[in-house]
Amino acid sequence: MADNSNAVKSKAKAAKRGKPFKKGSDPRRNQKGQISKKRLEFNRNLRELLVAEGEKESTGQIGDKTFRMKNVEWLVKSVWKKAIKGESWAVTFIAERVEGRIMQPVDLKGQIDGKLTIEVIETK
Repeated sequence: MADNSNAVKSKAKAAKRGKPFKKGSDPRRNQKGQISKKRLEFNRNLRELLVAEGEKESTGQIGDKTFRMKNVEWLVKSVWKKAIKGESWAVTFIAERVEGRIMQPVDLKGQIDGKLTIEVIETK
């Protein structure tokens, strides 16, 4: 006689999970894929370390004056100086932190005719 214990267990698991997924969009479905626990832990630890370092104070000079500020304030001032001098990455960095990233439109119009053309170019 065949053992039906596995079939009974899988039906019990299915009953606990609820209804099956619907076709298309289902809020229970993870669209982004699984993120490893090690990666999540690393990201959390990195954030905590960055916050802790940013809160520490250090002394530095601006011109001929000496100031004592948090490290995060020094970071902002240095990026600001780069932006003022015309560094495009610094301007983008500041804008994205203040306003958020700009949504890029994606054009999905077009036709696929199923033809593939290969052109061979000889070089000497």
